[in-house]
Amino acid sequence: MATLVPLYGDLPFKKQQEAILPHPQGLRKIVLATSIAETSLTIEGITTVVDSGYARVPRFDPRSGLTRLETVRVTKDAADQRAGRAARLGPGFTYRMWAESQQHTLPSNRQPEIMEADLTSLVLEPSNWGIQNINELPWINTPPEGAIKQARELCTPSRH
Repeated sequence: MATLVPLYGDLPFKKQQEAILPHPQGLRKIVLATSIAETSLTIEGITTVVDSGYARVPRFDPRSGLTRLETVRVTKDAADQRAGRAARLGPGFTYRMWAESQQHTLPSNRQPEIMEADLTSLVLEPSNWGIQNINELPWINTPPEGAIKQARELCTPSRH
């Protein structure tokens, strides 16, 4: 006998604890998890991971000015991270729901979020510290100029 529990970021704390902690009666657990499982989170007793090969990622649409979740193929680094969850505390298994030949066609790494995010808060926050030109800050990945321009336009009061 096993118990089925979900695990995702907006799940209430008590329910997250049910997924993370060992079952009180020692029952086997099946944890259905979002990409929260790619983090450094360790769940004792997890020995098998079934990976769908997809991820939900936020994508900013400059035409609408809104961010929406989009389902995309997983990247190699994310797939490796997910697989690592199965053998965190001992031997484990990973079942990938895609052909081995597809593994070689996956993008190597995830796109840095700054390249696709709504940068409005990135423009507003430094201005609170007196930084008017965010290009003066050192960046690992320089924010796209078009997204910065759009964010500035959104932050500038219109004159009528």
